Amino acid sequence: MYRPKIWLAVIVVTLMSACTQTQDVRGKPVPTAFFVFFEEGSAEPMKESEAIFDEAAAYLKQYDNTSARVVGHISTEEASESLDQERASRVAEELVKRGALAARLQLLGVGDKEKITGVGGNSDSAVDRRVEILFNAM
Repeated sequence: MYRPKIWLAVIVVTLMSACTQTQDVRGKPVPTAFFVFFEEGSAEPMKESEAIFDEAAAYLKQYDNTSARVVGHISTEEASESLDQERASRVAEELVKRGALAARLQLLGVGDKEKITGVGGNSDSAVDRRVEILFNAM
């Protein structure tokens, strides 16, 4: 199903502004979360994710007392048992390729248990096809 990229960008911006907070790490604000989105049934991140990978890896490299949970999600329409984990692994690969240390990444797949669809009147499951990069101070 075709969805205009502008519409997806609106969702991304909305999620980022609604869910991303900052924490103080060495006196500087660091985002607590980034979101990477996927097409239905795919473990390949959308092209728009390149900047997110760059920024997330930069934080992990700059702040050596920071780790990240990489949490994969699927929508209820996706019946794959392993797609959530495949998405998390793919995002972790991109972060490591950009210099983040694999030892500071914890990968999780939670399936469709943490849906965003239905929250705040959102009815498009595209927001459930995501990986969250959640930062933690160690």
